[in-house]
Parts: sequence; C-alpha cells; structure tokens
Amino acid sequence: MAQQDERGGAGGAVRLDLATVSRRPTLYGSRHAISSGHYLASAAGHAILEAGGNAVDAGCAAGIALAVLHSNEVNFAGVAPIMIRTANGRTVTIAGLGHWPRGFPADLFLREHAGEVVHGVLCTVVPAAPDAWITALRDHGTMTFGDVAGEAIRFAREGFAMYDYFHEEVTAFRDRFGRWPANAEVYLPGGEPPQLGDRFVQEDLADTIQHMVDEERSALRRGRRAGL
Repeated sequence: MAQQDERGGAGGAVRLDLATVSRRPTLYGSRHAISSGHYLASAAGHAILEAGGNAVDAGCAAGIALAVLHSNEVNFAGVAPIMIRTANGRTVTIAGLGHWPRGFPADLFLREHAGEVVHGVLCTVVPAAPDAWITALRDHGTMTFGDVAGEAIRFAREGFAMYDYFHEEVTAFRDRFGRWPANAEVYLPGGEPPQLGDRFVQEDLADTIQHMVDEERSALRRGRRAGL
C-alpha cells in the first residue's frame, strides 16, 4: 500500500511514498518465492529453489534453519507441523508434534504431580521435528537431508548476529534459559544474554545435525530413501 504525505518547508511541499520510505517495496517472482520468520532462513530456502529443489525441499531447508536462527522458541528437537499442497491439488498434513513413549502412564501427572506438567525429562516428547522434515522429504521432496540442512549447520557452527527479538526473549526469560547448565552455557555466556550484534554460535547443535547428515551419507549407497 502506498500513501503520500505533504509537508510544508522552505522548498515547498514534500511528497513521500510510504511504501518506499518503509523499505518494503512490492516484489514480484517469476519462478518461485519463499517467506519465513528470518531472512537467513528465507535465503536458505531460496538457494534450494535456485538449485532445482521443489517447494518441499525449500520449506524443509527454511524450517531446519529456523530451528537454529529462532532456537529461543523453535527447538530443533521440538515440533514441526507441516501442510503440503500437492501438484494435483491434494492437501497433505504431517503432524510433527511428537509423542510421549508408549509406556508412559497417562495419569502420572494427576497421580504424582497434582495435575501439573513438571519440568525435565518427564515433559519431553520423542523429538518430532526431524522426523517430520525427513518424512516430508521422503514422500514429497527431491533432495537429501544433507542437501537441505547444510545452511542450518553453517548458521549453527559459524554463528549469526544476535538480533533484537532473540535478545529480548532471552533477556525476558533468562531464568528459564538458565535452569539447565547446558542451556545457560549457550544462551547466557558469562551469565548474561548475548548483546545485539554479538555472534551467536551453537556448536553442539551443529554437531547434532552434522551427525544426522553423516549417517545419511553412509546409507546413500542404498538410495536416497534409505539415506533418509
């Protein structure tokens, strides 16, 4: 939307196009487009599209990248609900929400914790997000997990600039981030949240994703599906 504002001055009226001033111009894509919650995740997905991947490949690349770039609220081992509109017009959903183990007593929290979900391993589900991404790639994608996870590994290992939203979240919930020593080491180095512009590195996360890529690579001789 464009608007104009006239302001008097020594040189007369000044006409402002707010669409230009806001730095949000109208964009057109003739081949493909992608949008996400962080520009680096969008860049990761766009690179996959430019390399010949389909929308599912790109969406998985962006989603995995967001688990690094937005790890304050989108955990790599957390959830990843996915909706796919196929070329023939069919809508496919992948829950990506995870489950408690089958042997987990359904009434445990009622019996032993007054109905409250306690912190720690008891409230941890089987990691669903990696399974959701791999399922989407297997059934609807064209690339390997290693193909689409490369940028996420790079963002985790080399780091990215701490930005305002991430900084605000860690600052506001520093007690939660500091509850576990391994979390505090990453999110509260030296006991304080990283400052705006600091390079934020997640080495252990990079190693975890790289391990998955290495395991896939070792099985690829039996085909892409076996690798996934």
